[in-house]
Amino acid sequence: MKTEYTLRHPVVSGLFYPDDREELKNTVRGYMERVDKRALQDLIRESTGLDNTEQKMPLIIIAPHAGYIFSAKVQAYAYALLDNAKIDCAIIIGPAHQKSFPGISVNDDNAYRTPLGDIEVDLDCVEKLQSFHRTIGINEEAHLSEHALEVQLPFIQTVLKDAKIVPILFGEQNWDNSHLLKDALVSAMKEIPKNYIVIVSSDLSHYHPHVEAFSLDRVLLEDVKNMDERRFYDNLQMGKSEACGFGGILTALMLSHEVGQGKSAILNYMDSGEVSNERKKVVGYFAAALY
Repeated sequence: MKTEYTLRHPVVSGLFYPDDREELKNTVRGYMERVDKRALQDLIRESTGLDNTEQKMPLIIIAPHAGYIFSAKVQAYAYALLDNAKIDCAIIIGPAHQKSFPGISVNDDNAYRTPLGDIEVDLDCVEKLQSFHRTIGINEEAHLSEHALEVQLPFIQTVLKDAKIVPILFGEQNWDNSHLLKDALVSAMKEIPKNYIVIVSSDLSHYHPHVEAFSLDRVLLEDVKNMDERRFYDNLQMGKSEACGFGGILTALMLSHEVGQGKSAILNYMDSGEVSNERKKVVGYFAAALY
């Protein structure tokens, strides 16, 4: 672990989301206020069989990570479930887009900065995860340039004002690494008891025509809905579905079965063509909650 205080500065502020504090705050709140929470509760009840009390706090949420103009509407459906929740630590899992590296990387910077301020890293949890297995290390360069975790932070800062974060990136996404991370999370959450939320950052299919993208995404949504991690993984390997952050989604399915209730709800889905009106090459986005 580092001996001096270090800060991870934003790299997509002003590109993926506003770099002005008030504009960003109003943008995030605006998306959140458009979510019909009562309808969302009804959807979760229908999908999971959980009543309003049981569904109050999910174990895991899944949210996209594109520019806010494209995907923040979908993100808001996931974060609406966390609004003013009593969470101590948000574990954020995403794929490394910019830097290839073996295994999995946590990050031991002291805090991440956004236009909304600094959000502290839970270094105790980071250290516990890093010590679990040599596959989990620290790749500073990967975290320095990665947007998948960063775009989640303004939403976290809006709904979970006192939470610390644990940043996790997959360098290699496969069954074994997802299983390993699941085991590491279970161990850390038991050894450091506090109120956790796991946030998986992933988009779906990339740059297919709208009809083809919907076909691919529908397969993945069904696999998540059915909580079938083996089918989820096999379909990805066979090219029947796509997700840039599938390692985190697979970890989430495994974690829900081990320490949760093994239930899920798909909260929202759309593709980028609904915003850009470009239907020949779209990116799919979804929000989900796992219990």
